[in-house]
Amino acid sequence: MNEGQDSRQIGKQRAEQKLKGYFSLAKKEIDKALRAEESMHRVEAIQHYKAAVGVLEEGLSVWRSLPVSHSSEITNSYKEKIIKWKNEASQRLEVLYSQHQGQSKNFDGSNMDVSKSTKPVTLPEFEGFFPPKSASSRGAKNSMEGSSLLPKGIDSRLASMIESEILDRRPPVAWDSIAGLGNAKQALMEIVILPIKRSDLFTGLRKPVRGILLFGPPGNGKTMLAKAVASESSATFFCISASSVTSKWVGEGEKLMRALFAVARARQPSVIFIDEIDSIMSARSENEHDASRRLKSEFLIQFDGVMSNEDDHIVVMGATNRPEEIDEAVRRRLVKRIYVPLPDLSARIDLLSKLLKGSTFFLSCEDIECIAQNTDGYSSSDLRALCQEAAMVPIRELGSQINTVKADEVRSLRYADFELAMKSIRPSISKDQLQHFEVWNQTFGSK
Repeated sequence: MNEGQDSRQIGKQRAEQKLKGYFSLAKKEIDKALRAEESMHRVEAIQHYKAAVGVLEEGLSVWRSLPVSHSSEITNSYKEKIIKWKNEASQRLEVLYSQHQGQSKNFDGSNMDVSKSTKPVTLPEFEGFFPPKSASSRGAKNSMEGSSLLPKGIDSRLASMIESEILDRRPPVAWDSIAGLGNAKQALMEIVILPIKRSDLFTGLRKPVRGILLFGPPGNGKTMLAKAVASESSATFFCISASSVTSKWVGEGEKLMRALFAVARARQPSVIFIDEIDSIMSARSENEHDASRRLKSEFLIQFDGVMSNEDDHIVVMGATNRPEEIDEAVRRRLVKRIYVPLPDLSARIDLLSKLLKGSTFFLSCEDIECIAQNTDGYSSSDLRALCQEAAMVPIRELGSQINTVKADEVRSLRYADFELAMKSIRPSISKDQLQHFEVWNQTFGSK
């Protein structure tokens, strides 16, 4: 590389770093503005949006001043993001000013049409904070049009908080990428995927159940199955945890639960996935907090009460490692209770092959099968940890050469590496725990 090319390359890198700095600073300001809006601190949100717009404008002027030789795909990508975020932040700022001042004034003092702000306004869909609506939720049937399809009594602020839990940045998890679990895949296909694709077939007695429980020892693919459903289905996918439907304010937890089902009905077909469902739907007792009891009662009412509709296409999917702690009324509504066990021999062989894909290894099919036989009782996450530990053995052998060796000079994985790794990576699930899951599956599971 000659001196001129070297200078241009350095100039490009500096330009990219500059634009990245402006972009990151504006991102922090927008994040603060969104949090302020959620807390109903409108003035504070206005200040952060104004700061973000100023930073983005400055970043845009820096891009315009760049020499042609310093332009690159990365700088052009930052320019497009800066323009997009500046427009969205400016629009949100105009709406907040109109709501705060009650008059048709733009944030820079010019006149503007505030007729649009008479509708309920939701938070802007900034990339990286709130995901864009999927194709299924952009249609006329599923679109909420500023929450106008929500029933009366649903706070638009709570609806906006629930909308932030929609997982529309689909994780790239396909059914084939999950080793084993054929029964669970088949059940989810029949309950979630096929009824959306062929609604004409799944009517009457074939109408799918509305509740699914994935249970079993930790680290065996329950969450991966949920990701595959989100990736493969066209339904609106809500990823809910305890923090999504609980609040420090008295009475707001049950309102969030009601808003969750209201938004799900407005965006149906919908899938509500509650990870670690036992944390919020544990068995009711005399000593439990009143807010927790009201939250569970609201869930039961919305799921299968007077407010529910048999024609609603909403599926509630829960995952837990402690199925025995779930309230019996909740368990009754989660009709399909699917056991996700430890991987069997064929599943372990498949999983090892998938984990080793992309790595350099000197292992025959017989070696992989032997490793699978020796890892009876290992969970899927245990097998991943085993492969990671085995992959570190060639690195540890380098010693002081690690600072100078090239990546392609590191030796391939061998069977002996796995034998050594098995001495430190042991099964995380005891036989007593497995027996407990087997007994619960025999009593309540869907065989």
